[in-house]
Amino acid sequence: LAALGGFPGPLVKWMLGAVGPEGLAQCALSLGDVRATVRCQVLYIDGETAVLGEGVDTGELVLPPRGDAGFGWDPVFVAEGSARTWGERGQGEKDRGGHRGKAWRQLMSELRSQELL
Repeated sequence: LAALGGFPGPLVKWMLGAVGPEGLAQCALSLGDVRATVRCQVLYIDGETAVLGEGVDTGELVLPPRGDAGFGWDPVFVAEGSARTWGERGQGEKDRGGHRGKAWRQLMSELRSQELL
């Protein structure tokens, strides 16, 4: 969350467990800054070579939660350039445009460029 200087970062699972997606969005809203960044990193290691793929999405947290697809903060996160929450998108659309899909595509591209595939 921008309002919390990047917190909860990798601790988001526990924050969601404590307050749920609506509580996460309410926290950002009450602090006056609903911007959020989500990040996924995927690492390939073969014993000699390490290759990292990273995907990042920026957006905003919204209330009330919308949609029942996905998990975690999906019903309250709207990625930049979209009008729908991830909870309103199907899994295929989320995989194509979301941070996890971006990380995997970047990793695969790096593996190909290094001729590791």
